[in-house]
Amino acid sequence: MTTEKDAGIDGLLALLQHRDGLVRQKGRRMLVEAGAAAVPGLCRVLLNSPSKDARWGAAKALGEILDPDSVPALLDALEDRNSDVAWLAAVALKGLGREAWKPVLQRLVERGVDSVAVRDGVHHILAGQKFDRYEELFATVVRSLEFGELDEAGSMAAAEILKLMLGDLWQECREMGAGEGAED
Repeated sequence: MTTEKDAGIDGLLALLQHRDGLVRQKGRRMLVEAGAAAVPGLCRVLLNSPSKDARWGAAKALGEILDPDSVPALLDALEDRNSDVAWLAAVALKGLGREAWKPVLQRLVERGVDSVAVRDGVHHILAGQKFDRYEELFATVVRSLEFGELDEAGSMAAAEILKLMLGDLWQECREMGAGEGAED
């Protein structure tokens, strides 16, 4: 069952495909105002629209909303056939910061050897960020990607960061579980 809100968002999404750039811009701005409610539709447009203008508008809007639910679609859009769309996807992922690190590194490990677009996008996403205790490992990844390549050191550093992040998550879960047991 489609709600009135969903119908409104669908109408705004349709504006992203309009031939008039000002109409597309107005639709995009209204979708940004809708916030998280617009994210699923924007992700569909980003991944499925045949219109580069619509995909560009969706990537731009997602980069302003910065909802973590958009990360999978933005990662896929790093390999969009239009370089402007791919660039905006990288900008959005960079804006998400820490929320995007783990999936970005996973994508790099999975596709970085085969995809120049992924390597370039990940370099843009990671360059200039502060990484706390992972700083040295991230610096190795960024250096590896500076010339469009993912060398063995960069690949190993990415895998090590993921391993450390998983360990951190495991420790947080253990601490939460210990806290719950203490209350009983």
